[in-house]
Amino acid sequence: MYLVLYCHNIGMTDFSFFETEDFDREEGYIVRGKWPNEQAFRAYLANEFGDMSDYHVIDLIAKGPEAETYSQLDLVQLSLS
Repeated sequence: MYLVLYCHNIGMTDFSFFETEDFDREEGYIVRGKWPNEQAFRAYLANEFGDMSDYHVIDLIAKGPEAETYSQLDLVQLSLS
């Protein structure tokens, strides 16, 4: 199972995570919400998922603006690295 983390805005308050087995948006589970900052978002994830050891985490937040262009295939490639 994969957990993809991403942010929607420059102000870094509009975050989402995508829980998926195959990176198909129709089959995955997306949660979007407003947190005051990235630290609060990550604290929420730790509370919601614990240590996240059951997930392969793909942190698109850390990839920055480059991640905006990633396709489903790009995500699969990231999951293999």
